[in-house]
Amino acid sequence: MQYVRLLCVVSVLGCFSALGCSQPAEAQSLFRMAENQVQVAMVRIVRTPQHTEIHLQAQATLAKVCWNSTGPDSPYLLAEGRRYRFLTGDHITNCPMERSYGAREIMVLRFEPLPPKVREFSLVEGQGGENQMVDPASSTRRFWNFLRVKLN
Repeated sequence: MQYVRLLCVVSVLGCFSALGCSQPAEAQSLFRMAENQVQVAMVRIVRTPQHTEIHLQAQATLAKVCWNSTGPDSPYLLAEGRRYRFLTGDHITNCPMERSYGAREIMVLRFEPLPPKVREFSLVEGQGGENQMVDPASSTRRFWNFLRVKLN
């Protein structure tokens, strides 16, 4: 009888995982172009207790793209004065290896989870992205920064 009650409580709460219950993902679709006319748009944000997932879409063909998973040029999310570090991604290449993207191709970046109360963040492409914001003329390449992105 207790087992049946537990199943009913779990079903009412919306947890259907055989591996245990967790809070459901919160997804938001949007269209936000990167700073400095970079032909990349942020098109989706998925927030779970385990990570914040950012979906980026190439708006034109992009060549020689890579991501630094560690080190000073590793991307991060900045929210309420705190940095949330990069964890992993899909359809991306770790520097120094590079890859190209066709128009509308998606890459996914995962970061430490943003707290539920956070309603605005920036995605900064590490130290290179920071330096580009301070002195755009000195940058040898265009970094992919998304500043003051609003969340629902």
